[in-house]
Amino acid sequence: MLESSVMPCPLCGGSRSSLVQKEPASSDPTRSAAYTQRLINVVTCSDCSFMYVERDFPESYVNGYYEERAGGGYGLSHENFFWWHEATKHSNRHILSLLGKALGKALGPANSRRMLEVGCGVGTFLADARDAGWTMSGLEINAEFPEFCRKELGIEDVKVGLISDPPFAEASFDAVAMLDVLEHMYDPVMTVTQCARLLKPGGVLVVKSPNGPMQLRKERVKKALGRGDGYVATIGHLNQFSKATLALAFRKGGLEPGLICPAQSFQEGIVGDGFTAKRVARHVAIAAANVLMQVTGVGLNLVGMARKA
Repeated sequence: MLESSVMPCPLCGGSRSSLVQKEPASSDPTRSAAYTQRLINVVTCSDCSFMYVERDFPESYVNGYYEERAGGGYGLSHENFFWWHEATKHSNRHILSLLGKALGKALGPANSRRMLEVGCGVGTFLADARDAGWTMSGLEINAEFPEFCRKELGIEDVKVGLISDPPFAEASFDAVAMLDVLEHMYDPVMTVTQCARLLKPGGVLVVKSPNGPMQLRKERVKKALGRGDGYVATIGHLNQFSKATLALAFRKGGLEPGLICPAQSFQEGIVGDGFTAKRVARHVAIAAANVLMQVTGVGLNLVGMARKA
């Protein structure tokens, strides 16, 4: 049994919170009992409105979850890279476009632009950013992914490590990207602070993360319709950001928040073998939803930019 050491709000340090709901640490039956037999509390900070998983467990418990299986189970092969790339490429291109606008003329020549992706996974964003002219580096907690990126994608500077002790020099990147990563981090303020240390002056951090309050509404509607369990966090998504709390995380980490807007949701592709009419219909539906989210400014996922002074 893990010792109980409930922490204050990991964003503002407040000590008052209200319970949103209890969830299993993992609902994946193939996970070990340490995760499938433990409940966690999802709470909301009474001071800053940040929704998060109450930390009554050590950071090593979270790290063990990701070290247990690479990326929660994504297979490492060209075939699986293809499917994951099909799902993420529209989101990746949207983020690269926003990043280019944020940096503007400060980018300099294409071959001088350096970007680090923290939590690079199977490397789909690394590959897309490289093809867009960036010199890419990656950082991953699980050793299987960096090896795949080096051997299969030809991206050499992908290292195993933690952002709490990054194996890169300070002020060495024009941009740092964390895509669907910050919500997983035990200490989000430390994570942003470390990213800021790695940025050159004027550099930009780009974060993609689920929109926690909107995701909670979606899951509760699905549960009411009998199509889900209502879970929004589990041990995977410790931090549930809104636009306001993502901006607060940037400020707490020493960066100046910029644009925070709806992100493109993952969109299954419609090329290659194995696609069905149902998959094509889903692709079209998500494409339409992505357009609607950009028009309305309300979405299930967020992408945010912050600049180092």
